[in-house]
Amino acid sequence: MDTNEQDPGRLSRRERTRLQHREEILSAATELFARHGYDGTSMQMIADRAEISVGKLYLHFEGKEDIYSEVSEYHAGKIRRMAGEVTDPSMSPIDRIRARILAVIKYLDEHDDFVRFYVSEMEGKGRECCPNDGSKHAGHMAEFGNLIREAIERGDIPDEDPDLLTAIIHGAGHAMMTVIVEKGDKPYGIVAEYVDRMILKPLEERKIEEKKKEGGV
Repeated sequence: MDTNEQDPGRLSRRERTRLQHREEILSAATELFARHGYDGTSMQMIADRAEISVGKLYLHFEGKEDIYSEVSEYHAGKIRRMAGEVTDPSMSPIDRIRARILAVIKYLDEHDDFVRFYVSEMEGKGRECCPNDGSKHAGHMAEFGNLIREAIERGDIPDEDPDLLTAIIHGAGHAMMTVIVEKGDKPYGIVAEYVDRMILKPLEERKIEEKKKEGGV
């Protein structure tokens, strides 16, 4: 169970304090890595930003590489939890995808430092350690892939390769976030708008046309 999935109500006071300190460290590290990169951030800087001693920092993490590796999972866990809160089985698979995307965008709007960190990580910039093998993002890919499969099975969208459709959605989202960060003149919400208008709705409309041709509607 990761940091974000632990139920604070079931933890002791000491464990809750430790969890709080760990989250404060990861939040501080996200900001510093986003601003200064991996090489430009020191353990002392992280400790100062989190308002703890370097010695206490080492009680939570083995070193800077360990902290850097945990940052993505820390935020990914929060995003997964938010996405789970905005969807329910009564929604169609495509609407659950839309809801998940909007939840992600809401989180990104509130955590701009993480967006900048994430874009830097996806592009492999700023550090020699912690190579990005995509494993941290595999959970999101799998969840989207399952929803795409459900939509195909329900007949909501055409029978295309679900893995390729998932990759298209994720790839487009990542690429657009990179452009938004670099240009700095558009809100993150435009990602959800583009994915819906240029990928999801055309898929739904194409399926409707297929059903018309088959005499299904």
